[in-house]
Amino acid sequence: MPEEEQKKQSIWKFYFQARWQTVLSVHFLVAAVYLILFYIGNIFVAFKFAFFSIITSARLLGLEFALWAVIFELTVIVPFFTAWYAVLLLPNIWRTKYGKAQKVFLTIVMLGLIPIIIIITDGIARFALETEVLREFAVFHSIEL
Repeated sequence: MPEEEQKKQSIWKFYFQARWQTVLSVHFLVAAVYLILFYIGNIFVAFKFAFFSIITSARLLGLEFALWAVIFELTVIVPFFTAWYAVLLLPNIWRTKYGKAQKVFLTIVMLGLIPIIIIITDGIARFALETEVLREFAVFHSIEL
C-alpha cells in the first residue's frame, strides 16, 4: 500500500509543480477529469444494459442482439477508461528516459489520439444503440445513452 500511495502522490505532484508547465498540465488534468465525470454515466448504462441482457432469455434476444450488445458494451465504456488512463499516462511519459523532443512528440500524439478514440467509440456506441434490435431493447428497459 505505501507504494500505491507514493504513486498517487507523485501523480499529484506532477500536475501541481512550481513551474510554468503546470499551467498546461492543470488544463489537461481539468479536461481529462471533466471527460471522466462526463462519461461516468456510461458505466452505469453499461451495467444496466448488461443486467437486463443477462436476466432476459437468450432465446428471445438472438445472436444479432448478442453481437451488437458486445459492440455497444465495449464502446460505451471506452471513453471513460480512456480519459482515466490519460490522467495516468501523461506523468509516465514525462518520467521516461527519453529526450525532451521525444517526450513532447509522445505528448502531442497522446493529445491527438485520446480525443479521436473517445469520439470514435462514442459514435460507435450511439450507432449500435440505434440499431433496431438494440433500440427496441433499450426503449423497453428505459436505457438511454
